[in-house]
Amino acid sequence: MRSSLLAIVGILAGGLLAAGCSTTLGRTMPECDTASATMVLAVQSVPGSDYVSCVNGLKAGWRYEDLLAESGKSTYSLDSDRMGSRFITVENLESCDIGDAVPSATDEPGVVLWKDVESRVKVEIVVVPEGSTMATSDRAVEVILQLRGQEVNGRPVVVVPATSERSTSERIEDATARGAHIVVVTLRDTEEGTLTLLTAGGEGEIEVDSVEEVMEEIEDAEEEASYTGTWSYVFDGGCVVYTFDAQGPGVETISEDINTALSLFDAESLRQLARDAGYEIP
Repeated sequence: MRSSLLAIVGILAGGLLAAGCSTTLGRTMPECDTASATMVLAVQSVPGSDYVSCVNGLKAGWRYEDLLAESGKSTYSLDSDRMGSRFITVENLESCDIGDAVPSATDEPGVVLWKDVESRVKVEIVVVPEGSTMATSDRAVEVILQLRGQEVNGRPVVVVPATSERSTSERIEDATARGAHIVVVTLRDTEEGTLTLLTAGGEGEIEVDSVEEVMEEIEDAEEEASYTGTWSYVFDGGCVVYTFDAQGPGVETISEDINTALSLFDAESLRQLARDAGYEIP
């Protein structure tokens, strides 16, 4: 969400950033709707940019790391007690390479958002009844009901029933391609009270006696939740890039939390206010 400039708070220095130099003066957080020295540094670092990043406010357990400004770039990071040190790094840049990113929805007019992320938030378990018999279908329903509401290493489980007229092997292949864990209910399983498990990335079938054992095996195979990759906001004169390296329970709501915490700041409004105050801003 774009923020307008509402107040001038402590513009401390004009011409803080000379060409080729860098500074860590940005110890105060680059808050939205202020014109702090840190915001001046950010704007000076990318003189042709329409926007720079700013902070609306941080969640409990989050901490701001100083802004480092140099000619053509400024950077700061955020830490989280639930997602790790520097779980996000924010860069104001003159240009950026979006690589394999894809366009994503944004409410910023004139700004294009590109995302290239890998999200490991939920754990998908596909339940495949062998064939189309009533016995395997009924047992599959029992398994699905027991799996719902479960968590793996703090990550919620999503249970997907794979019931169709397609062959059992085809349904297993589809689930494997999605990176899901697979519980196969075979005719033998219905007779013996067992289940057949194929963990994502595993090397073969595992025969287990209960849903509890299914969960134990999946917990051993899964890591904690993670969210990695980049968001790139591209506009005239530059871009703002968020680089994520987050692990832990906080990643389940990371997109919503970041959209609330961070914004784009109208850089030209700040430049003009600084000029009016007598500072040399290009």
